[in-house]
Amino acid sequence: MADPLEDKVESLRQALAFFLEDDNIIDRFEADGLKTLILQDGHISEAEKAFLQEVIAQNNFDSEALALLKELLQQQEELSS
Repeated sequence: MADPLEDKVESLRQALAFFLEDDNIIDRFEADGLKTLILQDGHISEAEKAFLQEVIAQNNFDSEALALLKELLQQQEELSS
């Protein structure tokens, strides 16, 4: 039986690949799409947090997109502490 969390992270990876196809950069609207997928269930899991950290490190974002996803990650870290 498939793990729903693994399926969700795989969906995020597929969305990321789709967004990168046109110009190899994630813009604010595409980052907002990722954010919506991540927050579908109302919280950010550890796997989603790891995904965010990984993609932020790759730095394929315009400045607005990067700020949006960093803010999402920071909010999750503040809620965890």
